[in-house]
Amino acid sequence: MIAASDAKNELFRRVSGYTDLADRPEEGILSGPVVRGFFAEDHFLLIKTFPDKSPGLRSGRVFSHTLFIPKADLHRVRNLSNLFQYHLPGIQKEAKMTPLEYQSQEAMMTTGAVDGREAAATNALLQNQRFVWLGKEGFWEWVARIWPKLPAKVKHMLKIGAAFGPSYVKNEYVSLLYIPEYAKTLWERHSFRVIAKGESQTLLSSAANWLVGDAKKAAPFETLLDDFAPKIDSIETLNRLEDYGKAYHHLDKDPRLNHLLVLANFISQISPNERLGIKGKNRLMTAILQAIPNAPVNMFMVLIYQSWKGFPDAITSASDALRDWLTNHLLKGKQAKECGVVLAKALEAETKNWWVRTVLGYANNRLKKRQPSDAPILWQWMKKEPTLIAQHTSWLPDDAENELTQKIPKLETAVAEEVLHMAEQKGWLVLHAKVAVQRYSAEKAIEAQLRIDTDQDHTIALQALSGSINGSSFVPVAACHTDARLHRIAGKLITENSKLLKGIDIASEGWQQCWKAAIEQGSEVWSGISNPQHTLFEILDHLLAGNAFSGTLLNAISIGKYSSLKDYPHRVSIWPELPEKARSGFITATLLELIEELASGKLSYNDLEAELKNGLQSQKVQQHVISSKTIPLTKKLQLFNVLPGLGENHAEQLIQNHHFSPAEAEEFGRLVSNNRWKKVVEDLYNNRFHRKDLVPALLQCIHLLGFFRRLGLSVTGLKSDAITHDEWWEAFRSKAVELYPLGPTQNGLWTNAGGKLEELAHQGVSGKQSWTSAINHIRKGGSPSVKKLIKEMQKEFHGDSTLTQLIQSL
Repeated sequence: MIAASDAKNELFRRVSGYTDLADRPEEGILSGPVVRGFFAEDHFLLIKTFPDKSPGLRSGRVFSHTLFIPKADLHRVRNLSNLFQYHLPGIQKEAKMTPLEYQSQEAMMTTGAVDGREAAATNALLQNQRFVWLGKEGFWEWVARIWPKLPAKVKHMLKIGAAFGPSYVKNEYVSLLYIPEYAKTLWERHSFRVIAKGESQTLLSSAANWLVGDAKKAAPFETLLDDFAPKIDSIETLNRLEDYGKAYHHLDKDPRLNHLLVLANFISQISPNERLGIKGKNRLMTAILQAIPNAPVNMFMVLIYQSWKGFPDAITSASDALRDWLTNHLLKGKQAKECGVVLAKALEAETKNWWVRTVLGYANNRLKKRQPSDAPILWQWMKKEPTLIAQHTSWLPDDAENELTQKIPKLETAVAEEVLHMAEQKGWLVLHAKVAVQRYSAEKAIEAQLRIDTDQDHTIALQALSGSINGSSFVPVAACHTDARLHRIAGKLITENSKLLKGIDIASEGWQQCWKAAIEQGSEVWSGISNPQHTLFEILDHLLAGNAFSGTLLNAISIGKYSSLKDYPHRVSIWPELPEKARSGFITATLLELIEELASGKLSYNDLEAELKNGLQSQKVQQHVISSKTIPLTKKLQLFNVLPGLGENHAEQLIQNHHFSPAEAEEFGRLVSNNRWKKVVEDLYNNRFHRKDLVPALLQCIHLLGFFRRLGLSVTGLKSDAITHDEWWEAFRSKAVELYPLGPTQNGLWTNAGGKLEELAHQGVSGKQSWTSAINHIRKGGSPSVKKLIKEMQKEFHGDSTLTQLIQSL
C-alpha cells in the first residue's frame, strides 16, 4: 500500500491484498485499466486497476486505486458509475489520498429503451443463470440501469466489473462481470451464458421491467410492492414475488387456494410487520378465508405451514375458517374418509401452532358428541393412517368401543395388530375379540383374548368372539381350555346346533364341561350324539377304569333318555362307582326297562343285584312305576304280585290315573280282594256310578263291603246275590230287636200284621228271644209274611231307611 486517506487505519493494510488483480488475462499482462467491485470487511471496494509499465518493474505489474464505501453508506449510491469520477485517471504514485465526500444524487432515470443485450442480461440475472457481458461497451450503462433497484443484500454479495478466468467466479457471490471479447469461447466452455452484441431478447417479467426502471411495464410488480410493502433482499425474492404475485392479480378470478397460500407464506417472510402492507394482506386474507371451507384435504393440510406473520388478526379468522371446514368435511361428505391424514398431521406436529390447536380442539369436541354413523369413517382413518391407532390416547374417546365394534371393516395384518394393541391398552375387550378373529385362527384368537380377558364375570367379549367364529371351530378349542366362560358359550352353541357334539371326547374334562353347559341351557342330554347307548357305555367304562367324570353331567345323563343300564355288560360292577344321585337315576331307568321282564316272569326279583332290589323298594321307583305313562296298566297290575312295597295307596293312584278295561278291572278287583284293601273298595263303591269301568273290579271285591253297602248293591240290581238269605234275616232280626225291643207283640205289631199270638212264644222270654222264635216261624211259612210285618213297622217308623232297603230287597 503506497498511500491511504488514513494511514493509521489498519483496515486499508488488511485488505490491500484484495486489490491486486489475481484474475488476469491468459498472458498475465493487463492491456488497459479495468474496474472491479466487491465487499471486504464491511466495505464495498470499487477498484480501478492500471497496468504498471514503469521502468525497472517486471512485466505484469499493476497499480490499483481503490474507493472504500462503508456498507452502511452504499445505499446512498444511486448510480455506481457516478463514483468513477473519483478514480485517478492514471497511475499517480505520488498522489495524496484524502477522504471523499459523496453527495447522494437521485439516480438518473434512463429514458432510452432497453436494448436486447440489456434485456438478455437482466433476464439472465433474474433467472439465476451464470452469465458474463462480452466486452466493456454498454456494461456500466446496464449496471447503472439496474443499480438503484438492486436489493441491498444483493449489492453486499456483488462481484462486479472486469473478469478474465471462469475459475475465479464463486457461486456464493452475485457476479455481474464483463470479459474481453477474445475470452468468449473460454467462458462458454465453462457453461457461462455470454451476453454478446446483437442479443434480441425482450424483458420477460414485470420484475425485470421494474429492475431496469420501466415503470409502465413494471406496474403489476409495483402493485405488489405498494400493496404488501415487502422487503426485497435478493434476486430470488424478486423472482418469487413476481411468480407468487400472479395469484394476487387474479383474486377476482377465483385463484387456486394453494397459490394464495404460497403467496401468503411468502408475504409473511418478506413483510412481517403487521402495520405495513395492510391493503394487500387484507385482500389476500379475505380470498383465502373464502376458499378454506371448501378446500380439498391436501390444501387444508398445507395451512399448517402458515404462520400468518404480518397479517393482522389472521389467526383468529383463519381458525374460524378451519372450524367451518372441519364441520363440513371432517366426519361427513365425500372427503370424510380421507380426513384421517388431517388428524395424523396435527398429532405428529412438533410445534402445536394455531392450525394444530384448532384441528385437535375441534376433533376432540366433535368426537365427544360422535354419532353411530361416524364409526365407519373413524375406521377408514385408522386403516389409511395407522399412526392414529398408535396415538389413540390423544384423540379417540375411551367410550367409543361400542360404535367401533359394530362397524369393524376388513383390516390388513399390520393395522389389525395395531388395533389389538390399542384395544388392550384401552381395555376394549369386545373390540379386541372381534379383531382377533380377523387376525388369527380360532385357537390363537381365543388364546389372545384370554390373555387379557381374565375376569370370570365378564363374558361379553368372549361371546362376541364366538359369534364371529364358526361353531365347529370354537367348540373344540373351548373344550381344550379350562375357562368356564368358554364352556358356557360352547354349551349355548351346542344347544343351538347339536351337531357340534359330533366330535366329543368323553375323556376330556373340557368336553364334559361343554356338554354339561349345553344341558344346563336346555339341550336334550343326548341331542347331537349319534349312538347314545354306546357313548354311555364308554363313559361307564371310563369310570370303571378309575378316571374322573363330571358328577353333574352324570346326574343329567342318569335322568335323561337312554339312561338304562339294562344291557351294560359290567352293570353289577358299575353301581359302586357311581355317585349316589346319578346311581339313583340309572337304577330307576334300568328298573323301568326290566319291569316288563319282571311282570312277565322272564326275570325273577331274586335275580336282581342288591342295588336294583333296593331301588325297587324305594318310594321313588315305586311311584315312578305307578305314575309312568309308558308302562301298560296290565303290567302294573302284574307288578303288584312281584314287587315288594306296592300297596293300597298305589292301587288308589291306579284308579285316579287309568281307565280300566273289563279284564283289567276284574284283575284289579281280585288284587283288592286278595289284599283286602278296604279303602280301595270304598273308592270303587263311591265311583260305581260315574266310573262304569270300575264296576267289574267292585264286583270282584264286593264281599269286603259292609252288609248294608252290599244290601244297597243288591237292591239296585248291580249284584242281586250281594247278600245271602241268612244275612238278610239276620239284618231283619237286628232291626226288629232295635225297633221293638219287647218283642213282636209290642204295640200290637204282630196282630196288626195278621199274625196270631198263640203261634208266638212270647210268654216268659226276652224280646230278642221272642223275635228269634217269630222269625223262625215266618221262615217256615207261618203268618204273617215278613213283607206285611215290615210294612206294619214302616207305619210306625216310616222314615227308617233300613226297613225300606229290607222290603226292597225281597
